[in-house]
Amino acid sequence: MVTLIDVGKAIVVAEISVPRVPAGLAAAPDGRTLYVTHPDLGLISRIDIGTRRLETSFRVGREPFGIAVTEAGRTLIVSDWSSDAVIRVDAASGHETGRIAVGKAPAGLVVDAVGRRAYVADRESNQVSVVDLATMTRAATVPTGRAPFALALSPDRGQLYVANVQSGDLSMIDTARLEETARFKVGLMPYGVAVTPDGARVAVANQQSGTMAVIDATTHAILARPKIGSYPEGIVALSSQRAAAVAWADDEVTIVDVSRAHVVAHVPVGAGPRNLVVLPEHWETGAGEDMLER
Repeated sequence: MVTLIDVGKAIVVAEISVPRVPAGLAAAPDGRTLYVTHPDLGLISRIDIGTRRLETSFRVGREPFGIAVTEAGRTLIVSDWSSDAVIRVDAASGHETGRIAVGKAPAGLVVDAVGRRAYVADRESNQVSVVDLATMTRAATVPTGRAPFALALSPDRGQLYVANVQSGDLSMIDTARLEETARFKVGLMPYGVAVTPDGARVAVANQQSGTMAVIDATTHAILARPKIGSYPEGIVALSSQRAAAVAWADDEVTIVDVSRAHVVAHVPVGAGPRNLVVLPEHWETGAGEDMLER
């Protein structure tokens, strides 16, 4: 199931049935199309947000996990956990158009569309692979903490934040120099990371401790650790003041005012939510931001 939530009102707007075990989410730039990975099935699903309908599902690699949309919605970039590869896919046809070998068990990925790069968390290699999307070659590898999983770029694309699950820390990578410039503890089993639109704060979902670490992006000081539910994983920044995370074991989305370290709302959803993505406001009434959640 994919759930559409109006986070301004903290209510569920719609539920869309998809094939089983959805994991990763990515939206086209205009917010009209959503892509969902199904690692257990080797599938990617495409959803029409306007009609709230599953359009199709197509096979990609062996175990597609992380996903991003680029080239104005024409291309998908997908990490294949089992094949240790990043795959380029035509979004319309679902056909593979290129691939590049990366490290072991590539998990989360983010794309810098301006810089034409993809950054991939190679979980079992303890590194981030940097992929040149124009040539589909690996431009660099950057060592991180143990078991990197989730990634987030700063608004100016100058910093990449990497959540390292097993070492319980956050790596900061300078994207110009392609090297780690800092690493600091954030909590037990960080599985999600997001940066506020003003770049001032970084929010990390710590799965084992059930908290959100709110971090000053300049000093790296942890400003607060609000409780956000049992086994949080995916996390997104909704604004410079608010973030949302899924609580996997509680079957809910928690909305947090990061400026005050205060939980604003709990939104019940289907069983085992994993990830979130923010959609443009115009898809609903205009009251608050809208968000899709698995």
